[in-house]
Amino acid sequence: MYQIGKDEQLTPERLGKILEDFQTHELPKLNKYYNYYSGKQKITQKVASDTGKPCNIVVVNYCYNIVMNYLGYMTGIEIGYDNDGRFDEIIDVLKYNDVKAEDSELLRNALIFGRAFEINYIDEDGKQRFRTLDPRECIPVYDDTLSNELIYVVRFYSETPVNESSEQYRVEVYSANSITTYRSTTGFSSFSFMDEQPHFFDQCPVTVFSLNTEEVSIFDKVMSLQDAYNDLLSSEVDDFAAFADAYLVLKGISADEDDLKSMKEHRVLMMDADADAQYLTKSIGDTQIQNMLQNVNDQIHKISASPDFNDDKFMAQSGIAMRYKLVGFENAASAIESNMKKALQRRLELICSILGLIGGQSEELWREAQITFTRNLPADLTQTVQIVNQLRGIVSQETLLTLLPFVQNVDEEMERVRQEKEESMELYNFSSLSEDDDDEGRDQETPETE
Repeated sequence: MYQIGKDEQLTPERLGKILEDFQTHELPKLNKYYNYYSGKQKITQKVASDTGKPCNIVVVNYCYNIVMNYLGYMTGIEIGYDNDGRFDEIIDVLKYNDVKAEDSELLRNALIFGRAFEINYIDEDGKQRFRTLDPRECIPVYDDTLSNELIYVVRFYSETPVNESSEQYRVEVYSANSITTYRSTTGFSSFSFMDEQPHFFDQCPVTVFSLNTEEVSIFDKVMSLQDAYNDLLSSEVDDFAAFADAYLVLKGISADEDDLKSMKEHRVLMMDADADAQYLTKSIGDTQIQNMLQNVNDQIHKISASPDFNDDKFMAQSGIAMRYKLVGFENAASAIESNMKKALQRRLELICSILGLIGGQSEELWREAQITFTRNLPADLTQTVQIVNQLRGIVSQETLLTLLPFVQNVDEEMERVRQEKEESMELYNFSSLSEDDDDEGRDQETPETE
């Protein structure tokens, strides 16, 4: 964690030291995380000790699967933002920014790198926007108090011109009131000032989402197991490749190169009575290797708390049995959810700060917003409906509707039900017809008077 005094300015000299330290210590770790996620793992550096031997490189990417399991489980169903009529302007901003895709990308970055960044800004049309940033290009700087308040975010990225040989960087410093831009070269020993632009968020407009306290990837603890699995599987493939290239041993036969070529071509061996021919092969006990692969597979899923959805026995379960199997997965997801909610609340806070300036909703309204995560799992609708029917009359209709996974917005659903009931009452309402019949009957019974 990079810290600075609350009232201290981030001078170019201090900025250069932070950037240099980040490139030396933090960036290699982040690049390694991304490489493992994308499949560029240790096994890809494998080199054959003998050019005549097989050298297969097999990657079974558990790191990618773990990230996608958590991502689909937590954001496969769109995150809900409470909309009871007071948050309409906030909802409009979220929809304008395609919030489902942004939420998914924010979580994906955090799962891979251990932390994610999102910037809020105003576009050319005066609309509020928010976009995720590459964590390998962002450095958060906090104050040195117990609150560890975010006071600066440094963003740097290469913008080397085509004809330039030395690499150049654009460095942007986001503070509570402005965005200061510099240009620098590799090493960040000197900076040339470019410009300074104000913003109106009244705080650093970048949100930091830390996946966990250590800010490490979701697959950080299984990277060594990932390497072990790839090594074992690649070695097994090498053994089978070597088995296919077995040697032919000829006993009691004198043959030159042409004779061997002829034998291979015609697939015929001419041998004396005492001669013999057989293949020399390597005995391969693949049972032990398969057991080792299975053990490594089990440990990866156990340590990462990510279920093996390729396991037929696991997927055959349903209802309560599956939920028991997902306890560890759910516990890890719940911890991530609490940290992500903080980031999403700060996004709403930044949105409200601008809406308050333009005379819209209150700047403090974000505190009342309800952010709801819905787990993306196959639902046992029969069991759910039975539970809802058993609870009917005991709890409110609104609570019952929240139990149904296919109901996305409870308020809208209750309004639809109310409208349908009113339409049904109007359709089968015979009161007006009855009144007309009564009036006609009274007219017939009443004698005419002159």
